[in-house]
This record gives sequence, structure tokens and C-alpha cells, in this order.
Amino acid sequence: MVIVDELNDLRDSPTRWVFLVGSRPILGICLFVGFLFVFYGLWAAGLVRFTNQTAILYILSSLVGGNLTLVTLVISINQVIISRQLGSPGELREDIEKVNEYRRQAIDPDRTEVVPVTPSDFLKLLLESIRRDLQRLGGLTASAGDEQLRADTDDIVTNLTEHVDRVDRLIEGNGAGTFDTLSALLTTNYADRIYQIRRLRSRHREALSESATDLTDDIVSKLQEIDVARQYFKTLYIQTELAYISRVLLYAGVIAEVVLISSLLVLSSAGETAAVRALPSASVPAIAAVGLLPLAVLFSYALRLAVVTQRTIAITPFTTPEQEDELHL
Repeated sequence: MVIVDELNDLRDSPTRWVFLVGSRPILGICLFVGFLFVFYGLWAAGLVRFTNQTAILYILSSLVGGNLTLVTLVISINQVIISRQLGSPGELREDIEKVNEYRRQAIDPDRTEVVPVTPSDFLKLLLESIRRDLQRLGGLTASAGDEQLRADTDDIVTNLTEHVDRVDRLIEGNGAGTFDTLSALLTTNYADRIYQIRRLRSRHREALSESATDLTDDIVSKLQEIDVARQYFKTLYIQTELAYISRVLLYAGVIAEVVLISSLLVLSSAGETAAVRALPSASVPAIAAVGLLPLAVLFSYALRLAVVTQRTIAITPFTTPEQEDELHL
């Protein structure tokens, strides 16, 4: 089922699959297979010959040295994660109180007695609250005498309701994971939505009733709360992903180092004339590909981290041209 879902996502949007929604392990495996294909293709085409022991030793030694830098990289990643997790009891209590205060402000206590603890369920409540306010706003302006007000309101209500419905469907389809919830919020710009609502209120200040004006304030406030939730989910996702990357890089690095060093020992033990027999040419492309396995792992995970960060680099009420470009991936 997972493979089928991945294939469907890849068929729908290859670019989006590679940069965002695709399984990172599968992407890493694809890169590794690509390395094998390229290296064996060069060998089969006769463009390279693995007969020079000195050159092979140099390449393998370079790969060994490069992969050893993974130790420094993993340590740096873990330092970032640990620094975010450590804190005194007072600091931890303050963080908990701030999160609880945000949850109380974001969710109407009159409608929900217990606020969900999972990101997806929490977001669903926010989306449902905005949907109700949009329907009320559309109803209040439907009978207004100002035709331009009705048209402008209909555009905003229709566009925002479609966005809410799309995000709701994405959450239901993707699952309840942190990244699944976050990815559903990466296809829109809430700063632009808020600007449209405020422009509506400014243009039709005289025609809007007091109730409709209050509703626009509520919708803007809830959109800001969703943006806060998106930024918080991003923080959770990045911390979790960095911890996972450091572990996977260690696995891949150990495998690569064992294969590379073993190959170096075999070549070093063999004489110049016996090198080809000790290490057949057909195995050299595979060894080189294994040496690049950590790079494939790092690329597959770091690529999505960079895209997520760039798509959410600005918070409301601001946006950036770079963020706008990333929304179209």
C-alpha cells in the first residue's frame, strides 16, 4: 500500500514528490541505484578502465576521508537537537504554560471542552472554526445592497473555503504524522489571505455591518493562529528529522567505511600485478556507489528540510518573493 501511494504521488507530481512528499528512504535508494547505473554505464561503455591500482587507491582513500567527516556532521546535528531539549524546570514549565495559553486562545472553549493533543486533530478544529466563520460572513453579506461587497466577499469566502477543504482532505489522506500535517499547510500564503480580508474591510467599511466586521477580525485572528501552528509544527518536524538523519547517517557511514576500508586493505595487500585479480573491475563501480551512500542519504533528507524551511521562512503578516516561488513547487 505504501509503495502504491508513493507511485501515485510520483505520477501526479514528480517535482513535488522529489522535493517534498516522497519517502526519503525511497529517494535515497533511487539515488544509490542512480550511482550504480552511472558507474556501471561508464564501465560498460568503455569510458573508464579500473586497471590502475594507484588511481583506485586514491579514489577509495578520498571517499574514506570524506565519509569520516560524517562524524563531525552527526555530532553537530546532535548538539543542535540537545541544545533545544535541555532546560531548567522553570524554563520547561514556562514553555508548557505558553503552549497551553496558545491552545486556549486558538480553540473556542465554548465549542470544545478538551483540546486535542495531536497536530492533525488540533488543525482540524481550527479549520472547522474558520469554515463556520466564513459561512456566517457569506450569509451576512448575501443580502447586502452593495453588489461589489457581495462579489468581493464571495471571492474571499469561496477561495478560503476551498483551501480549508483541500487541507482537510490532505490531512485525512496523509495520516496523523507531524510532517503529514505540516505538508498540508505548505501550499498557501496566509499573509496574502489576511491582506485580502483586511482590504475587504477597508474598502467596504461603511457597508459592512458590525457583526460582519467582527467576523473578519475573528477570521484574521484564526488564520494567524494557523500560521503559528504551522511554524510550531515545523519546529517539531525539523527537530525530529534532524535526530533521525543523524542516526541514518551513522548507519550509512559505518556500512560505507567498512566496504571502503576493506577494499583498500585488499588492494594494499595485493601486488601491482595481482590487484586486478584481488579486486575485480566489475566490483569497483559497486564499491564506489556504496562509498557515496551517505551522500545519497544526506541529499534526500536535507533537500526536504531546505524546501520546508524556505516555504515557511516568513510569518504573517509578511511574505517574501522566494517563499512565493516555493509555493508553486
